[in-house]
Amino acid sequence: MITSEVTREQLEKWQGLHNIQKNKLKPNRISGTELDEYFRGKYNPADNDNETFREAVHLNSKAYSPDVSVYEIRTYTIDNDVYVGIELTTGFFHVECENIDKAIPIWIDLFVKRGLSADDIENYVLTGQYITLNRGAVK
Repeated sequence: MITSEVTREQLEKWQGLHNIQKNKLKPNRISGTELDEYFRGKYNPADNDNETFREAVHLNSKAYSPDVSVYEIRTYTIDNDVYVGIELTTGFFHVECENIDKAIPIWIDLFVKRGLSADDIENYVLTGQYITLNRGAVK
């Protein structure tokens, strides 16, 4: 989760990790449905019917995967202030909270659990973050 301006040092670190580890990574991305099941099982969230949040998740999901024809979005709340949306077809997810410190661990957990697709592995920012957050990803 990028929550502030990215520094040149961060980009260089991620690019270096990508260059070194890219060929060792294998696609391991789970489906959106599997991510949703994992999330519900681990966090026991309340369903959230906030249409504004659902629409924000939908628009972000659509920007992430514009070729998908049907988006199935589930939205939840944890502790009444952490909002989570998961798109079941693509595995796109969105985590929001006024207190970013509460959102970050959930985002990291979902990002690492979801894994990387073959396209994700080509993106040095995603790959670098994934390796940094999941040191066990590459042996």
